[in-house]
Amino acid sequence: MAMNPASLKNPLLPLMLSLMLIFAACGKKALENAQAQSNSNRPPERIDVAIAPVVERTAVRAIEVVGSLEAEDDVTVSSQAAGNLDEITVDVGSVVRRGQTIAHIDARELNLKMAQAEAALRQAEARLGIAPDTRFDPERTPDVRQARAALERARYDLNAARNLVENGDISKQQVDVYQKTFEQAEARHQAALENVRNLAAQIEEKRAALALAKKQFTDTVIVSPISGVVKEKLASRGEYMQPGKPLVQIVQINPLRLKLEVSEAFAANIKIGQEVTLKVDAFADRQFKGSIRRINPSVDEKNRSLVAEAEVKNDNALLRPGMFARAEIVSNRQGTALMVPEKAVVSLAGINKIFVLDGDHAAERQVKLGARDGSLIEIIEGIKLGERVITTNADRLHDGVSVSAT
Repeated sequence: MAMNPASLKNPLLPLMLSLMLIFAACGKKALENAQAQSNSNRPPERIDVAIAPVVERTAVRAIEVVGSLEAEDDVTVSSQAAGNLDEITVDVGSVVRRGQTIAHIDARELNLKMAQAEAALRQAEARLGIAPDTRFDPERTPDVRQARAALERARYDLNAARNLVENGDISKQQVDVYQKTFEQAEARHQAALENVRNLAAQIEEKRAALALAKKQFTDTVIVSPISGVVKEKLASRGEYMQPGKPLVQIVQINPLRLKLEVSEAFAANIKIGQEVTLKVDAFADRQFKGSIRRINPSVDEKNRSLVAEAEVKNDNALLRPGMFARAEIVSNRQGTALMVPEKAVVSLAGINKIFVLDGDHAAERQVKLGARDGSLIEIIEGIKLGERVITTNADRLHDGVSVSAT
């Protein structure tokens, strides 16, 4: 370091400079301490807040749940006859009624089989001499009636011979001849009955075959078993169908089923017939209504919830199966609730709290929330009637902070 020639002449100058720097540093520290002491003597800052009273209102008790909408019925319509698909009159989105014809299968071959079965039946009925499609008494057929007449004649002759042999007019050998004649007549009568019964069984078999042929012919006309909307088309015109092959899938969307998962804690409050109100994201400004129709008898062990099903009217077909719904189950229409403005509630990490005005300080309270009513929300636990809650500047508050209520 180069030395100033002046400093060489005055050796005390460096020492004087060092002392000056030390005095300057001490002065700055003293000034900072004085400012800190001044700040500590100032009164704490007050936060301006707005307040609102805790009010008591009559409230509709409801349980908030979530669920999904499902079709009341979901049916896959299949072919019951074999043949080419002549016509299918519906497609995806088509609205159908129960009993409406939705498809036809080529029925020419089945029509011929039906005529063949009917001809075989008429032929069998003619052999027995009965009118078509009538029931008959086997004893009234010609062969049986003839055999029965011969049997009655043989019985009469046998009885007469037995009377004559007692008087000694004929020998016992002659009675034996009448006995044999009677037994033969009886056997012929029995054989005639068996033959007629066999023919009758054949007629019933042919009637069953005709009925089956008629059913197969009728099955070529495919109708919808329910009223609903076609969800999926599974076959096309000209395709060869086999019994059991699916054609369309139909869903019933009015009414719909709303499947709800209710927490185990509220299981005892769910009853058949309770009103349900629900909202879906697709129609956020609309509210739909339903009622509880079915309740599962057991609680799910995995998520500790009870499944309940509500029936929801869908006359305008706005709702769709598969939609997610937020719902409220009305459990009790009478009751009072302590309500505060919803903006007074601070939620963080799953904990709900509010700040209550305590003199000129804010007192923090953890609370349990209930039902909502417009801009108000029910506080089930954590506050008392008559207290005042802070509704503004909640992000600046902590327990015990000074506030100025306006």
